[in-house]
This record gives sequence, structure tokens and C-alpha cells, in this order.
Amino acid sequence: MAESSLRDKKKLATRKALAEAAFELAAERGADGFVVEDIVTKAGYSRRTFANYFSCKEEAIANSLHLEDYLESDEHYAFSTKEHTPLSTIEIYIRRSFTINKLKRLKGLISLSREYPALRLYVTGALMEMQDFAGRGISEEYGDAYPKEYYHILIGAVFGAILPVLDESFDVHLPEDEETGNEFNQYMDTVFAHLRKGFS
Repeated sequence: MAESSLRDKKKLATRKALAEAAFELAAERGADGFVVEDIVTKAGYSRRTFANYFSCKEEAIANSLHLEDYLESDEHYAFSTKEHTPLSTIEIYIRRSFTINKLKRLKGLISLSREYPALRLYVTGALMEMQDFAGRGISEEYGDAYPKEYYHILIGAVFGAILPVLDESFDVHLPEDEETGNEFNQYMDTVFAHLRKGFS
């Protein structure tokens, strides 16, 4: 069991290293400015190893989203959902998980996907995976206390409010660091105030 767990951690570390190298190269050179050989050289792995994890460089770039980083369960942040509604639970998750660096990574990926259509499918898939995970989690937590469609509509509304900020179709600036004023948090205050009126 411990050996299997160690193997899984090594696989995850390898996957992350390759994806991170791909994203860094895309940010520096554009998605068309490098090949898989550049990724494996930068990450220190072989092309064969790359092929074990990704089908192409676009998939590797999109996987730099590192979904598990947004879904980490930290006991320090543990709270009882019995005292919360699905909406307030999602609000807590968003505010704790979406740090400035993570928001900037999301924004960077979406920006790259607009510029390079071959990347768009993979980035959209990664974002959908995040949304689906959140939907499943909230549905499992609250079960049949709410109608099944409630969770789907709720998650769609929350993510639908965040994505226009990340794709820059709605002008909300992300601060340079956690210490400066956070316009995104102010925007989320407004979003959840409106959502509470309809998701009581």
C-alpha cells in the first residue's frame, strides 16, 4: 500500500513537472514556439515518459492547471457543512482555493487558448473538469436535501460569473500579490450577494 502510494506520488510529480515546463514554454514563446522535445529537455524527462502522460504539448499545457492544487483539502480550513448552505460552501471553497497565483494561472491559460485554437479544447476540458468536480462534491455533501438540478444550476452560475473575469470580457483586475487590494474579492462579494437572492 505504501509502495503504491509512493508510486502514485512520483507519477503525479512527473506529470506536474512536464505540465509546468509546457506552460512556462508557452508563456515564454507562445504555444507554437516549441515542440515536445523542448518540454522534456526543460523538465528533465524522456520523450517516452512524456508520451505516458500526454498525447500532445497542448494537453500538457492545459494540465498545468493542476486541478488537485485547487481541490486540496486542508484540515486547517475544515468546516462543518451542516452550518452552511450549498451556496455558502461554494463561496468558502472559492475564496480559499482561488489564490492570486492560481487565478493568474487560469487567466494565463485562457489567454493562451484564445490565441492558439489547438489549445482551446484542452483548456476548456480542464475547466469543465474543475466545474464537474465541484458539482459532484457539493451534490454528494448535501444529497437529496435539494433538488438534483439545483446543484447543476448553482455551480453553473458561480463558474459563469468567474470565467468572464478570467477571459477578460469583464474588467476586474487581479492584484499583483495577496497584500494589495483585491478587486476580484470585491467582485465575488457582489456575485455572491446577487446569488444569495436566488439561491437561498
